[in-house]
Amino acid sequence: MGGSALYLKAVVEYDGTDYRGFQYQPEGPTIQEEIEKALARLTGLKVRIKAAGRTDAGVHSLGQVIAFRVEWKHPLEELHRGLNALLPEDIVVKELTPASEDFHPRFSAVSREYRYTILNTPWRSPLRGRFAYHFAEPLDMEAMNEAASFLVGQHDFASFGMPPQGENTVREVYRAEWRREGDFLHFDIVANAFLRRMVRLIVGTLLRVGTGKLSPGDVKAILEARDINLSGPAVPAQGLCLVKVNYT
Repeated sequence: MGGSALYLKAVVEYDGTDYRGFQYQPEGPTIQEEIEKALARLTGLKVRIKAAGRTDAGVHSLGQVIAFRVEWKHPLEELHRGLNALLPEDIVVKELTPASEDFHPRFSAVSREYRYTILNTPWRSPLRGRFAYHFAEPLDMEAMNEAASFLVGQHDFASFGMPPQGENTVREVYRAEWRREGDFLHFDIVANAFLRRMVRLIVGTLLRVGTGKLSPGDVKAILEARDINLSGPAVPAQGLCLVKVNYT
């Protein structure tokens, strides 16, 4: 299909339960694969997308940001409608807009916001457990917030993850806090960038504080030790959601 070349930015929401993560992999379905397949069906051309982050298998998103160049001669609204008609029910393009040529979903981002959700009830919930990690023990949220405060600022987070590429493990965390909403505990963390499994290892460590196995000061010591063997264990993926990617 011929047409005008457009460079576009999209905000994507997805339930990552049945996917091997965002980034294309030879084994198993991925979010990237499904979006690129839909674009190929609409345009008749192979389209590669770039993303703000590579969420792991089972991780969800309310605000993943992607960008791609596409040949399209019809109104943009038709491309938007067509994409959502072809995508699986657990993936949706919420916004589709033109992007400036210098925009990159990953490198143009100034911060990312993640949320980890705990279902803190005595018994699991089959209906509510798809997007939350069930944790039955009572939790001291005040102690967990005190521990989380040590993570705010620029630190070497080698104790809480591996770099996606290279060796730099220094990141800056702008906010890290827990709040309760009924049976749920939400951990919101905002940073300039994240290491692989960083949020899940942090939450696993903070849960040990919440049950009294660690003190808040122990988390500060783990951070300063820069030893990934001291943190965690990592909590399951289903409670993690990429909420928003922020740009200037």
